[in-house]
Amino acid sequence: MSKAPVENKTVDLDGLNPIPLDQRTMSPLSYMMVMWSSAIIVQVMVIGSFLLQGGLNLYQTIGVGIVSALLVGVFMTLNGAAGLKYGIPFTIQARSSFGYRGAKLPHILRSIPAIAWYGIGTWIGALSINTVMTMLFDLPDLKYLYFTLLIILQTIIAIKGIESIAWFDSAMSIIIFVMLTYFMWHVFTNGKINFGQYTEVPGSWGFLFWAGVAGAVANFSTVMLNSSDLIRHIKPATQKASFTANLGGIIPPWLYMVFSGMIIFMGTGSDDPITALVTLSPTPFFGIVLLIFIVLAQVTSNLTLNILPPALVFQDLFKTKWKNGVIITGILSFVTMPWLLFTSEMFFTFQNVYSSFLGPILGIMLADYWFVRRQKVNMKAIYEQSTGVYSYWKGYSPVAYIAMFVGAVVSFWLLEIAWLVGLPTGFVVYLALKKLGVEKKYEQVEADWISVNPPAVEAKN
Repeated sequence: MSKAPVENKTVDLDGLNPIPLDQRTMSPLSYMMVMWSSAIIVQVMVIGSFLLQGGLNLYQTIGVGIVSALLVGVFMTLNGAAGLKYGIPFTIQARSSFGYRGAKLPHILRSIPAIAWYGIGTWIGALSINTVMTMLFDLPDLKYLYFTLLIILQTIIAIKGIESIAWFDSAMSIIIFVMLTYFMWHVFTNGKINFGQYTEVPGSWGFLFWAGVAGAVANFSTVMLNSSDLIRHIKPATQKASFTANLGGIIPPWLYMVFSGMIIFMGTGSDDPITALVTLSPTPFFGIVLLIFIVLAQVTSNLTLNILPPALVFQDLFKTKWKNGVIITGILSFVTMPWLLFTSEMFFTFQNVYSSFLGPILGIMLADYWFVRRQKVNMKAIYEQSTGVYSYWKGYSPVAYIAMFVGAVVSFWLLEIAWLVGLPTGFVVYLALKKLGVEKKYEQVEADWISVNPPAVEAKN
C-alpha cells in the first residue's frame, strides 16, 4: 500500500509520492529539450516513408504529420494536468477513474508496449553499431552482443534517476539535431529527389488519411497515457507552461522526423531507414557519424518513454525500488524479441492492437479528471487506499472497465483507426454511465467518506 507523502521531507523524485513545486527540477525549456530528444527517433522517421508507400501523396503525408503532432501535444497536456497540479505519476492518477486495484490493468497495458518499444529501440541501436563496426573494423556480426551492452548502458543511466535522464537527454538533443540537420542539408544540395513524383499521386484525404493519422499517433499513444510521469517535474505548475512545453517539445521534432523519413524514402526508395542513411551518406565516415546519431536517438528516447513508465509501474505492482524496476524493465525487453517484432509484417498491427486499449483508457482518464472530478484529487484518499473515495467495488470501477472494453471492441472493429475511435468511445461511455447512475452507490459512499474526512488535499505547490 502506497503511503501518503510526509510533510517537510525531501521527496524521492523517482518514487510514487507527489512532488511539491519547490522540489521540481525541470523548467519548461528543459522539459521541451527532453521531449525533443525523445521524439527524434527512427520509429517516427518511419512514418514518413510508410505513408508514402501506403498511397498518400506528399501533401497528405505532411498533413498526417501536422495533425498527429497536434493531437499528441494537446492530449499530453490535458492528461498531464493532474501530474502538473498535484505532482502525482500515472500509476497513482489512474486510481481515480479505475480504482485502487482496477488501476493495475491499465498499468500493465501501458507497460507492455513500453517494454516492447524499449527492445525495438535498443535493437535499432544495436544494428547501427553492428554496421559501424563492420564498416570500420571489418568485425563479424555481433548485433546481439551490442544489444546486450546497450541494455546495460541504458540501465546504468536510468538507475541514477530522472535528473540523470533529463540531463543526458537535454545534452544529446542538441547533438542529435545538429547531426540530422547537416545530413538533410547534404541530401537537399547533392541528392536527386523528385518531389513531383509524389505530389502527383492522388492519394486520399478520407479513410486512408485518417488511418495514417491513427498509425502515427499510435507511436505515442503510450506516452500520452503516462504524461504525468514527466510533467510532474515541471515548474512553474501552470497549464500555459505545460501547453507551451508540450507543443514546443513535440511538434517541431515530430514534423522534422516525418519529413526526414519522406526525404530518405524519396531519395533511396528504401523502406529501411538505417540502410537508406548509409546509402545517402557522402562519405563512409559521415555514414558512421549518422549511425552514431541513430544510437543516441534510440537511447534518449528509451530513457524517458520506455524505461521510466514501467519502472514506476513495477514500484506500485511489486512494491519495489526504482532501481529494481529499471532492471526488471531491461530484462523483460529481451523477452519481447525485438529482432523478430521490428521486422514482422505485423509491426503496425501490433501498434493498433495495443492502442485499441490505450485510446479508451486515455478517454476515461480525461473524462474522470476534467468532467467527473472537475480537476480535484483527494490526495489523502488516493494514497491511503482506504474505503470510500476511489474504492468502488472491491477496488475496481465497474464504469471504467465497461467503458474500456466497449472502447476496445469498437477499436478492434475499426483496427486501422483504432486510437481515433477508441478514445472518444471510452470518453463518452464513461461519462454516460456515470450520468445514468451505474456507480451511484459508490458515489454515495464517497460522499459519506468526504463528509467525515478532509476535502481534496492538494500538493503543496
